[in-house]
Amino acid sequence: MKKIVSSFLVLLLAVSMLTAGGSSEKASDSSSDVRVVEFWHTMTGVNATAIDKIAEDFNATIGAEKGIQVKSVYQGNDNSEKLKTLAQAGDTKNFPDVAMIVGAGIPAAVGYESLVPVDDLFAQGSTLVKKEDLMPNLVRAFSYQDKMIGMPVNCSALLLYYNKDMFDEAGIANPPATIAEMAEDIEKLTVRNDKGEVERYGLNVAVRRYQMANFIGGQGEYNFFGDNEGGRKAPMTKVTFGEDGTLRAFLNEWQKVVATGGFKPYEDDINEEFALELHAMVIMSSARIGKIRALVGDNFNWGCAPLPKVNASDTGGIAVGGSCVVIFDPSNDPEQVQAAWEFAQFMATPEVQFEFHKATGYIPVNNNVYSLPGADEHFANNPEYKVAVDSLYASHPYVQEPFDIINWEIDSVLQNHLLAFANGTESLDVCHDAIVKECNDKLAAYHRAND
Repeated sequence: MKKIVSSFLVLLLAVSMLTAGGSSEKASDSSSDVRVVEFWHTMTGVNATAIDKIAEDFNATIGAEKGIQVKSVYQGNDNSEKLKTLAQAGDTKNFPDVAMIVGAGIPAAVGYESLVPVDDLFAQGSTLVKKEDLMPNLVRAFSYQDKMIGMPVNCSALLLYYNKDMFDEAGIANPPATIAEMAEDIEKLTVRNDKGEVERYGLNVAVRRYQMANFIGGQGEYNFFGDNEGGRKAPMTKVTFGEDGTLRAFLNEWQKVVATGGFKPYEDDINEEFALELHAMVIMSSARIGKIRALVGDNFNWGCAPLPKVNASDTGGIAVGGSCVVIFDPSNDPEQVQAAWEFAQFMATPEVQFEFHKATGYIPVNNNVYSLPGADEHFANNPEYKVAVDSLYASHPYVQEPFDIINWEIDSVLQNHLLAFANGTESLDVCHDAIVKECNDKLAAYHRAND
């Protein structure tokens, strides 16, 4: 996996011959040896261009100075699954040096022998970024048992997008602050034809695991999705939102949204449909801001607002979305780990994060971004991004996605029953009890098979 070549020309030839899994070639017959760091990412389109540019800029600066060359490799949209496949095959030697993974991938990553937690690397010394430079919510988002596992890089927030022109026409002065207010607005914003059929929905969103992590986590000062602090203190063995009443509190309020008849509970092409003015409001990640801006253009005025609360008194806020990068040491090579650490730090520096944010819309992870020249002007001219940043800064660090191990199964349970609730085929009580039972049954089955 590790490659050290003896000249820059030979390096370029060698890199073109390497497979995504890497090789074990080494050569050290020159003082100009270059150490190659393999980086797996999950990005496509403009985001891929932006992440590749980070690698290119590192290679041209710090990499050139320290003899490090980052090889950026797209590996599909789920590196956690690729890593798991390699681990199950006993092929951890072909792990990359650095991999981009979502927070839900942390529970699996901590079980890999070659993982090097970034907390350990911060303890050994950092040259480009300090842990205290990072937003506390983001530090906790990628921490397990109070140890920071990954470096936040591309992070996002769940927001309400709304059509300002439609709000003006309906006489609505401000976006809704609570689910109850949102239901009232849906009534005013929904448009029906002479047959009573909906031509324009007041709201479109498919409520799934990530949305529920926000609605459950934001209640009160903060709230956990499951036991052991949602899986961050120890493996999560059960959901607790049925015991503490937060799931029922959400369903009680969400029932008001369903009752309007102007709520579309599944997503076909939510970006394009909002841009075509088929929906007055949608709930999406802040990472969609750039896409919406490109689709809408000057066709109408729109904006973003904080995610509506379940209860007016809630202060928890929202959960961090997006990904971090984790570092591996499959060859037991401290120098290779240090090279990977230099790159991981570089990705989180304020200058790099600011440019990455402007190119993609992901929220800057470094607090020092906001004191950079041009930052104030940028956020003044891009208020949608400012809403996302302010929403995360106003949120409690304990409001997070759960480390629920079987996240895809939990997502399926929530999606199926919440859709049935929205379609009127399940009552509130049936929906509530089925979600709690099925989530707990699946978690219990996992632990029986793996503990």
